[in-house]
Parts: sequence; structure tokens; C-alpha cells
Amino acid sequence: MGPQNPSRAGGGGELVRVSLGSLAVLGLEKIEMAAEPTTVYLLQYSPAGCGASCGFCAQSRKARGSRGEWLSRVRWPARPLGELLEALRRGRGRVARVCYQTILKPGFVEEMLRHVEALAATGIPLSVATTPLPRPVLERLHGLGVERLGVGLDAATPALARRVGKPYPWSAYMRFVEEGVRVFGRGMVHVHLVAGLGETPREMVEAMRRVYAVGARVALFRYTPLPGLPRYPGVSLPVYRALQLALLLLEEGLNPLDYIDFTQSPPKALKKPPLPGDRVLEAMLTSGCPGCNRPFYNETPRGPIYNYPSRRMLLERREQLARELEALGAGGWLA
Repeated sequence: MGPQNPSRAGGGGELVRVSLGSLAVLGLEKIEMAAEPTTVYLLQYSPAGCGASCGFCAQSRKARGSRGEWLSRVRWPARPLGELLEALRRGRGRVARVCYQTILKPGFVEEMLRHVEALAATGIPLSVATTPLPRPVLERLHGLGVERLGVGLDAATPALARRVGKPYPWSAYMRFVEEGVRVFGRGMVHVHLVAGLGETPREMVEAMRRVYAVGARVALFRYTPLPGLPRYPGVSLPVYRALQLALLLLEEGLNPLDYIDFTQSPPKALKKPPLPGDRVLEAMLTSGCPGCNRPFYNETPRGPIYNYPSRRMLLERREQLARELEALGAGGWLA
């Protein structure tokens, strides 16, 4: 890259975006946090945002207004990669993982590989979340030390993927997921799904079942309305809780449709699964790679909280969560 490239910070190395909470954990910002992130979240930098047109994403070309520093509810300032590498080495014991996320821009693959090589040298477990890439690039990432792969499938159905403006067909993402499993191994690919884009609960469960059938796993997100972007139907808290229970059952090798009726509104529990109550409670934690807790990425600390960022918060609100599960007929699952 030449000196005119905007992803360069004069004399300070290439820029990457960093979530504000990650900067605070690394000692590079001072903010009050109701829960600290246990993963450092990085995003490729471009002053123009991402070249894709996903209608729910603040980095999208569809986003209007000055939201270049934002992703979901979180601000992501740009910082030199060298500064972050130094902070990661200093604070290595404070974080469980680094998550590096790509955008669509010219040269993003080559930049990603450079950044990943430098990040892997810190010795901190590393995930990369990206769009469909050729197998040789996946093998290169794995060879550099990337432990887990994230894939932003987002939409539960092919038709919905088209409606929300995903840059590739749904089938291309699923082929990429399968290729990722072949390279990284079963259980090492995490597929992002966003509840509330217009799917039915049953469609979301079927998408999750398909992901697990090919050896990948699901990281579940709640759709977050953002200024300057199209509005989608959203998802109610009871439906989201039922989807979290479905995800737990899939993680345990069980069929969610044997335990929850997703044709009812809201879904209704059919019978208690053979799982301890503490395991059921943990279904309300943020899902994703080990160490990923994304504090308040989809909601404010005031609540309602869809994805709990810590077990401490789970235990503090156990009675409230029990009432939420009772509304689904699943209150006894915590026993």
C-alpha cells in the first residue's frame, strides 16, 4: 500500500477499529462499564465503512449519517495496530481472546493476513470473522494460528438474505461454513445469526439445525434498530429466550423440536430436557467463541437484556429469568 492509503496512520502503522470497551480493558480509554468484555474486538478500518449493503449494519453502504465509528450500539474508534499489539502484550492475562472482523474493501484479504500474523504472535487465542473466502485463504489463516472462524450468515433463510442485502447468496455462505469446518475442524466454526430480521421462530430453529448438521455452531444475535437504516420486525424477549433454549439443546446434541413447540406464539415448552438447571440458566449467556461476551452489543445495561455478558449478572437476575422461562412453560427447566 502506498502512503495515500487511508488505512495507514502517518508513522503509526495501519489503522484498525477497536470497540470502546476493548480499548478500556486494554487501558487505552477510561469509561465506566457494567460488564467488561472478555474478548478484544477489532474491525478492519475504512473511512467509507464496508462495501456491502446489509440493511441492519451501521458499517453498511446503506447507513446514512456519521456512523462510521459505530457497529450495532457500540463505538469503534480507529487506532494504530502497533499500539494495540503493545497493549495486548501488556494486558495478555486480562483477555481470553481477540476477535478480528473483516469488511469488504479493496485489498481486505491481504490486509487481514498481515494483521492476523501480527496478532497471532501475541499468543492470545484468535478468531477471525469474515465473508466467504477461497479455501487457500482459510488454510493460510489456520496456518498463521487462527483458532476459530466466524461467518456472518445473519439471515435465517435464502429469501431473507436477499431482502436484507447480504453481499453473497445464502447458499454461498453455507458452502463457506462447510469449507471452514473442513479446514478448522468440527465445532470450530461459529455462524452468526440475527434474530428479528423477519424470519419466523421455526425458520430460525431450522437454520440453526442446519448449521449444527454440518459441524458448525451458532452465535445468536438480537436485531438492533439503528438510526439511518431500514427497520425490520425485531424479536420479542420470549421468542429470543426460546431460541436461546433451542441453541442450548443443539449444543447438547438434542433436537429442539422435541422439547419446544415453535408453531405457538410465543413458543411453548413440551417437556423438560435431561439437563441440569445451571446449564439451562447459562443458555442466556452471550453465545459465540469461548471468551466472547459482547457486553451490551444489542441492548442497553438498563435492559431488557437479551444476551447476558457474565455469570454474575445471570445469578443476580435468576428470579427474573425464571419468570421469563415460566412464560414459555419452561420454568421447571431451572430445577
